[in-house]
Amino acid sequence: MNFLPFLIAKRLYLKQNKNYPVLLISILSKIGISISVFALVMSFSALNGFQILLNKTILSNLPHGIIQLTDQSSLKWQDVIKELKIFPGVNYVQPYIVTNGLLVIKNEIKPIEIKSFSNIEFLKKTVSFSKNKHIFFKKKYYDYEIVLSSYLLKHLSIKKGDWISIFFLSKKDNYISPQLESFSLKIVDVFESNGILDSNIGYVPFDFFRKFFYADSNTNTIELNMSNPFNADEVILNAVKKINKPLLAYTWINSYKDIYHNIKKIRVIVYLGLLLLVTVSCFSIASISLMTVSKKTKEISILRSMGANNFLIQLIFLYYGLRYIIVGNIIGLLIGIATILNFKRIIFFLEKNFKNNILLDNIYYNNFFLLKINILDIIVIFISTIIIGIIINWYPAYYASKINPSKILKEY
Repeated sequence: MNFLPFLIAKRLYLKQNKNYPVLLISILSKIGISISVFALVMSFSALNGFQILLNKTILSNLPHGIIQLTDQSSLKWQDVIKELKIFPGVNYVQPYIVTNGLLVIKNEIKPIEIKSFSNIEFLKKTVSFSKNKHIFFKKKYYDYEIVLSSYLLKHLSIKKGDWISIFFLSKKDNYISPQLESFSLKIVDVFESNGILDSNIGYVPFDFFRKFFYADSNTNTIELNMSNPFNADEVILNAVKKINKPLLAYTWINSYKDIYHNIKKIRVIVYLGLLLLVTVSCFSIASISLMTVSKKTKEISILRSMGANNFLIQLIFLYYGLRYIIVGNIIGLLIGIATILNFKRIIFFLEKNFKNNILLDNIYYNNFFLLKINILDIIVIFISTIIIGIIINWYPAYYASKINPSKILKEY
């Protein structure tokens, strides 16, 4: 590999640093490129983290698929579950009961959504529990027990082991209108809430609904959890074909697929917008290269007279401009990666010292903020910036290669 163009460009760079106005412009250009690259890294990592938390929040609190029995199907929910337990792509199947209630404790009333679970092993795959996981998963749950979110415990100043009252609306065969029924339930475990979607949720054993609300005869909805939620439409369609009875079926994609499409669009818009900032910073580097070419015509003519061809001259000034861009690029990437690796410490420091001024103590920020960068993103940012630098610095290099040495040397 020929390092001659690089060495000559380095010599030009060192001599140019003695010109203080140009040195100041070059420093500001490096800072501009570093800030733009840093913003790209942070934006990509924020979008990646947002998608991870979105998956965790949405896909952990919503059924991936729902099958609803109809009167024409002549099936029981037990038959459908038995048939789908070993179906490819389905992790688990269980009866799906969701109802609203009122949580009452210490003269406080809080609307709450109650979900049933029939197997604790299934529940532990979707929500994370705060303490004693190894004890929790071996335990059997009974009729008068409930699992609440950490948000509810904090908001209502209650703790694990307390008893609460839950009021349900139930409609039994001997009543025309719904009746309000009250039950006392013990808080036996707590799961970590990830945001608004699961902050007001409580999990109650399916046996509770079976005993008090005749769930065996009234249940007609089944929840499916899938190994790949993004293939939910295909899996549930095949499941319905296998059952071959009149059924209603839908997936989470029907309601939330636009969110994921919008994330991709935002990612592209942010990427293009910040690349424009990088481009603007690179133009200042190109202006420095043009200034250097205009002041180094004598040196260029001497190189041409010594046998340097157009390609060598172009490489010299291309390397010269790229030095600024590569340095700014690396600085921005390093600062961005360091910030991502230490963002929890940074947030802790800001919350500790600027709690009342900068950060809002709300459920979104504390539970829905994550920075996650991928190696592929770093590579894409680095290569994109270098390509932009090459394109913009091509004209100064081309202009230098077209200098006629005979006309220049006649002046000396």
